[in-house]
Amino acid sequence: MIGLFAIDEEQRQVAVELSARLGRDTVVADGPVHQAVHRMWNRMGSAVLLMPTGAAVRTIAPMLVQDESSPAVVCVTEGFVVVLAGGSSGGANALADRIAEVLGVTMVQSAGSDNTGDTVLEQLVDQLDATVDGDIAECAAAMLNGEPIRLLNPMGFELPSMPDNVGQAGGGARWTVVIDDRVGGHVTDGEILRIVPRTLVVGLGASKGVSGDEVTSVLSMLEWDFGLDLRAVRAFASIDLKAHEAGVLQALEDWNFWHGQGSVGEDPPELLTYPAETLSTVAVPNPSPVVQRETGTPSVAEAAALHAATQMAEGRAVELVVPKAKSDNVTVAAARIRP
Repeated sequence: MIGLFAIDEEQRQVAVELSARLGRDTVVADGPVHQAVHRMWNRMGSAVLLMPTGAAVRTIAPMLVQDESSPAVVCVTEGFVVVLAGGSSGGANALADRIAEVLGVTMVQSAGSDNTGDTVLEQLVDQLDATVDGDIAECAAAMLNGEPIRLLNPMGFELPSMPDNVGQAGGGARWTVVIDDRVGGHVTDGEILRIVPRTLVVGLGASKGVSGDEVTSVLSMLEWDFGLDLRAVRAFASIDLKAHEAGVLQALEDWNFWHGQGSVGEDPPELLTYPAETLSTVAVPNPSPVVQRETGTPSVAEAAALHAATQMAEGRAVELVVPKAKSDNVTVAAARIRP
């Protein structure tokens, strides 16, 4: 059976057209895509996801195993049909070729293994637990067609094996791939694919009764004043006294909405909280006797960010990239997990 999954009504009409052309053994799924894919996963031979590639990858990632039990998976997006899983042995390449013929779009074959079918860009996104900004399908097509691709990796992340046409020089490149947790400033011309690894932990301190708007305003300083890409935030951290602070929780809910976290298949950053006894053991550059008197620890934002990042780092280096910045009632700091 071939399952077809559409993210909106426009794509559903395309799915219905595809179903008619692909034959009787097809089903156009109803309901939310994420739940429908999970419900039908073990009954399908192939799955066709009509949605952005990043959302498709995150939808199937929890279920994808490297054996013959997983269905072949292709994604239809922005004028391309991209092989995500199944490769040649799973039949995904043949299915993608047929869909490309029916819809008049460009097929992007797998540059990864036959078991997973991931393109090298999807492998990279998965490896870095990253968010994608840009047309990954078109960039993958250019890469597979042998076009020169400029690759900027200023933080030095470990990369999978790249094709020979991908490099830092990228003379005459139409596409530039940027891997960074900071915003802007890399290139000014051509097409850009930003891969934003989730490397940042944001520490928060707040007065009792603080408003969500004030917390949101201070969080925005991370981008506007310090140049961090807010999509790189992996978690928030604070003292346990703030685990149920209404203004903090409202600001984080709004943050998840505006910065695209918590979409299909993607877990939003969580709020981690720690007792004062734990935070008081963390060395920070800006301890405060006032905070010590009020909370039992000389630092909340800096200490929470550093402690949470260290817990997540699995032995990698951690650095404080934003020392505490504050308003009247909110303090924020950010720690980075280094590659």
